[in-house]
Amino acid sequence: MKIVRPALAVIALSLAALAWQSYRQPAPLPPAPPQLSTENLGELVTLRLHYANILEFFQKRAQDIPLTPYELRLGGTRVLMVVRGDCEVSTNLQAARYEQVQSEARALRVVLPAPRMRPPRVSHAAREAGGSYFYTVTSEGLEVLVPSSANQKAAINNGWTAAEADIGRYCSSPQWIAEAKKNAEKVLAPMFVAAGWSATFVWR
Repeated sequence: MKIVRPALAVIALSLAALAWQSYRQPAPLPPAPPQLSTENLGELVTLRLHYANILEFFQKRAQDIPLTPYELRLGGTRVLMVVRGDCEVSTNLQAARYEQVQSEARALRVVLPAPRMRPPRVSHAAREAGGSYFYTVTSEGLEVLVPSSANQKAAINNGWTAAEADIGRYCSSPQWIAEAKKNAEKVLAPMFVAAGWSATFVWR
């Protein structure tokens, strides 16, 4: 019996020490919310739009009248073109930030910059492959009698510029910006749910 008592005392002291250590050990910290503002994520493309339209562009030819603010119109070149292209609307996640972070409730507000349109693209593929092309290029007025083709070349070049601008106007319309916001929230929300957080998205 004298041999058993010291062993029981040692066991009791060991259990007491373990209990004291577990009592002093701090509670585990809640998991941090997902990191969005990183260089690796960058731009999140949430909407891609395909564009097709028929555009008409007129390049005038005129002669300035000396000593007056007027000009004499001699005619010009009219361009009718079929334009096809696309554009993307994205959100810059590098500018995202968190507000009202509630660690205990695991809830926070995610502030995101408004979606922006990336540079529009005019398709220069072959006509048979679905690219853009000029349907007609016609001269009007005295332009028919002018031997130089400079005005026609300017009309074609400016036609491409007008096509790109029209794609930009189409893609930056409010309805597509709103659609891009919805798609971004659908992509980002599961990231927070998987990490155990509830996120509210605010666009600024």
